[in-house]
Amino acid sequence: MSKIGVIYKSKTGFTQKYAQWIAEETGCDLIPYEQREQADYSHYDTILYGGGVYAGTIGGIKWFRKKLPELSGKKIGVFATGSRPEHTPGLEKEWKQNFTPEEWGRVKVFYMQGGLAYEKMGAADKLLMSMFRGMMKKKEGEDSEMYRAISQSYDISSRESLKGLLEWLDND
Repeated sequence: MSKIGVIYKSKTGFTQKYAQWIAEETGCDLIPYEQREQADYSHYDTILYGGGVYAGTIGGIKWFRKKLPELSGKKIGVFATGSRPEHTPGLEKEWKQNFTPEEWGRVKVFYMQGGLAYEKMGAADKLLMSMFRGMMKKKEGEDSEMYRAISQSYDISSRESLKGLLEWLDND
């Protein structure tokens, strides 16, 4: 397996959990987002970027996209974590909106369901989720699957979700 660097940005802990699981499986180096500018990426063959999904945008992805020209010649992957089920219709279209067509052709994107952690959210995120819950309640009702899914904290992250990413890493 090649030398792998994993940069990750985690607000509520799900992306960090997946990054740590990737490290346990591969022996890669973990680079928290806060340390991204101090890291030397030249000695990595593969770079993975991980971030949570917020309203369709992968957290920190603008920074990573700006970094892509510097990472020329490396195997590049992105893993996104979120509360939506992995096979939600339209997810791939949403991911593509985070990249230009050229970047999309170069970057392999993986999605891993994590959950919601209201107790770890900041005030702004809690407010946005409260507004979204209100919208869902009005649109679909309190008995809808979506409303129930966003009404409380939960964690359904699973190492099994890493399978596709780990297979991709093994195919050097």
